[in-house]
Amino acid sequence: MLDLLGGEPTELMQLQLVRTRPLPFPPEPLKSVGVNLTRWSLDRADHNEGRRNAWLRTLDRFGLGFDS
Repeated sequence: MLDLLGGEPTELMQLQLVRTRPLPFPPEPLKSVGVNLTRWSLDRADHNEGRRNAWLRTLDRFGLGFDS
């Protein structure tokens, strides 16, 4: 934040995280459905030797996955 307020170009200001706007959160109840589906899918993957279902693979394709 201080780099942005200072106005001087720095290495941190070149990061994609700083240069792009984040995806907005969807309104309720869509947010709750998405969160609960993701939690359920991650739990299933834990119990199925890491095999990811279609929902998690879709999130991965859009760069929103939890593959770390």
